[in-house]
Amino acid sequence: MTELSSYHNHSRWSDGVASPEEMYRAAKATGVREFGLSDHLVIPPGEGYGTGTWCLPPDRLEEYVAECLYWKERLDDETFTIRIGLEVDYFEENHQEVLAELEKYPFDYLIGAVHYQGTFPIDQDAKLWQGLSNQQIAEVWDGYWRKITGLARTGQFSFVAHLDLPKKFFSGGYPSQSSAISQALQVLQECDLALELNTAGWAKPCGEPYPTLPALCEARQLGLPVLINADAHHPDHICRFFPEARQLLQAAGYQQVCTFQQRQRILQPLS
Repeated sequence: MTELSSYHNHSRWSDGVASPEEMYRAAKATGVREFGLSDHLVIPPGEGYGTGTWCLPPDRLEEYVAECLYWKERLDDETFTIRIGLEVDYFEENHQEVLAELEKYPFDYLIGAVHYQGTFPIDQDAKLWQGLSNQQIAEVWDGYWRKITGLARTGQFSFVAHLDLPKKFFSGGYPSQSSAISQALQVLQECDLALELNTAGWAKPCGEPYPTLPALCEARQLGLPVLINADAHHPDHICRFFPEARQLLQAAGYQQVCTFQQRQRILQPLS
């Protein structure tokens, strides 16, 4: 089955393993109709965040966008369209400056993400979680949800990334987040922000997508727009677990998904 879109993906500009050209050509070969890279832009508000080499160097952002546009000009045709995207980490302290700087670029969509609570890297290493007490784990979750709320209320993002990301390293046993997820979904509704069904979680220790069916059912009842993304870091994973994701959305009652062009959301049938 031809997939409509896959927007949340990474190249060697951040923590992917392939070049933009390799990712774009692989996407086109899969038959996906719209594809975007969304490499990580993480601009912390201070020291101690350890961003290392997994993020796009901020001083090379213009070069990154230029390369994406270069391949768009060469690979777009009647069956395949490259969309220009970025995954942007939200920090309360400096988000206004970061988002203002991004306005000068021709992005089709911006993904809002939270990978840090304080300087704690939420999805970097399972061993970091093993050193936390139950109270500290709860504090990370609480801080994460506060930042998701702040992210949504900026009104500047197209959709939120991997909604319940802190569960990544927990295989079947993490504190219940049902109430927090419900509150977050209500904020997304208030802010008219779309939600991704991120299939990468199926390949992580948690063994489930971000988010799962109960949250998707709530999102559908609230009228939240949704889209499916693989969060691919390898050319072979561009549409990984998409059939399963489509079944989940149908089970939740969704009949449409959304795409983006020039920061405008467009609803499309869920085929």
